[in-house]
Amino acid sequence: MGGYRHSQERPEVIKSLSFDSMAELYDETRVFDRQCLDSALDFLVQRFPPKDFSNVFEAGIGTGRIAVPLAQRGYRVLGVDISRDMLALLKKRLVRSQGSLEMALQEADVTRLPFRDGVLDVAIAVHLFYFIREWKKAADELLRVVRADGPVVLMHTGMGTEIPFLNERYKQLCAEQGCSISQIGARSTREVTDYLENLGCHVEWIRDRWQWTSRIRLDEALSYIRSRAYSFTTVAADDVHSVAIEGLQSELQHRFGSLTSEFEVQNEVRLAVILRSAR
Repeated sequence: MGGYRHSQERPEVIKSLSFDSMAELYDETRVFDRQCLDSALDFLVQRFPPKDFSNVFEAGIGTGRIAVPLAQRGYRVLGVDISRDMLALLKKRLVRSQGSLEMALQEADVTRLPFRDGVLDVAIAVHLFYFIREWKKAADELLRVVRADGPVVLMHTGMGTEIPFLNERYKQLCAEQGCSISQIGARSTREVTDYLENLGCHVEWIRDRWQWTSRIRLDEALSYIRSRAYSFTTVAADDVHSVAIEGLQSELQHRFGSLTSEFEVQNEVRLAVILRSAR
């Protein structure tokens, strides 16, 4: 996904976010209900069967957690990512699988895709536009490379191992030290779909079908924030990050008594299917 490699770049000039520094932990933080995800992918197979929509493009393919099961369902998958480390992990995964999945990978920027117009049948993006400053260019590119009657599918796969109030409190503690953590790209999927609707596209939402409840321990969620496993934790300097973590841990222990307390987080897989015209 995205071009920031947790370097000395200033946050205000970050164009997009690479997950190089988070590659090893990424899948751990993105746990989901397998049955719900499988049902959502089966829905896509029924709606856009491989015999008619054989070439699927995933922008920000990462470690292949969506692309691999799509390939297993009979699609030829082309994926791009700007994170070399994420692509390297996916290549190792494909070698270990010793299967015959049809998958091609390329390092590329989603705002400047190296493909001709209309050469792909389906485009899919999962949690992508939040990490790209020029996200409208990325949306335009997905529309450009997909054939006229092909869909662009935006997928949300849940909160993973995140507890939302911890994320917000961490950001507040950073802000109290003068480090404001703002969204790099689109504020929400709705902002992206509104933009595409203004271009004349038809948007169909599929939600409230694939839902589950996660039980997450405070210490587990806190450990991932501490290890900078989430994009919002990459902005703060080390000293700011350390102070925020210490403050957050102290507050949690005082408030709940134990970091082993569990919280229920409501999750779901949802889709936004975008077409140039209603089918």
